[in-house]
Amino acid sequence: MHESCTHIYMLYVYYLFTFLLKKKCDNMNGTNAARNYTDSFSTVVVIESIVSCSLSILGSFAIFGSYILLPEIRNSTRKLVTCLTIADFLTALGIITSAIAHLVGTQKDVCKTQSGITTYSSLVSFFLTVAIAIHIFSTVVNRNDKTSSWQYLVITNIISWLCPGVIIFLAIENDVLGSDKTENVGTGTWCWLKRDVKDYMFWMFLTGKGWELLCYLLTTSLYVLLKFYLLLKFKRHQFEEIHESLRNYDHNFLYVWFILYLLRLWGTIRSFMNLTGVDKQSPGVEISNVFMHMQAIGDPAQAFCNFILVCILDKPVRSVLFGDCGREPSRSDRGLLGENTTGIFTDARDVGSATNVQRRSYGSLDLSF
Repeated sequence: MHESCTHIYMLYVYYLFTFLLKKKCDNMNGTNAARNYTDSFSTVVVIESIVSCSLSILGSFAIFGSYILLPEIRNSTRKLVTCLTIADFLTALGIITSAIAHLVGTQKDVCKTQSGITTYSSLVSFFLTVAIAIHIFSTVVNRNDKTSSWQYLVITNIISWLCPGVIIFLAIENDVLGSDKTENVGTGTWCWLKRDVKDYMFWMFLTGKGWELLCYLLTTSLYVLLKFYLLLKFKRHQFEEIHESLRNYDHNFLYVWFILYLLRLWGTIRSFMNLTGVDKQSPGVEISNVFMHMQAIGDPAQAFCNFILVCILDKPVRSVLFGDCGREPSRSDRGLLGENTTGIFTDARDVGSATNVQRRSYGSLDLSF
């Protein structure tokens, strides 16, 4: 399955590159303006963005595939992470489109559309990251099913996808998305806000940085408190022993906030450097340029890092993704996937009749969306 996804992705990149190259040829009279627009970034930064986006897109396919192939892992945490991956996938797709357009000199043609998509998907990602933190914290501390219900999943998604939509609608109505300079302020090779727009600081916080900082604050606070709570009260207890709707591997999500922080920190610093004018003189110029490389890699890499957390570091999922379906499951695998499992793939009908061990691992709910 992952091979098919890879082929689809390669076809998308090929046709996108061909389309943008054709548009460049059709607008040869305007090549000087296009060249000035493109030359503001080094080719290295563009390539870094493309590589990071490619890894995230492939990582998204793997997360989607694991959710489809393994019904046993579909607890509330995994469902929320799958929704989060949709948003991160859109972010990577938008940025790679802009990066390829940058290479062929047609970024102005896609700038506003790309800015709307990536700004929207980034906001959705912040909202859902907070929702996951609330779910894990509430489940462990309160030891109830309130955030494991389908109602929480539905309400969370409505809020997380609707509120950013309202924000983007307001931004489009006020014509603040895109770029009005030869430099994409506070970003990598993609567009975000017009720097000369009125009330730039207000729009900077409303369309990204304000929600991003709030996400940092809330998730960091919840996960640090939860970590201390686990150390003080449960010590060596595993997640599945704390509550039946959790899997042991849900413990990996305690590090989502730290990865988000490391990946997006550089772009946040560059935005504030630009806002205060620090990046206009030495050594601020050199520091901002270094951070630009880190931002080009980090901002689109969320889906890939989540893939490492929820697939590579999750033993049953890793076994499926790397083609170990032909081997006899180990004792630990049988405990994770159900003692009645004879192969790595388990039929959906087996979930209802699985042992209590399986239910403790994956939760009593097996809702699909």
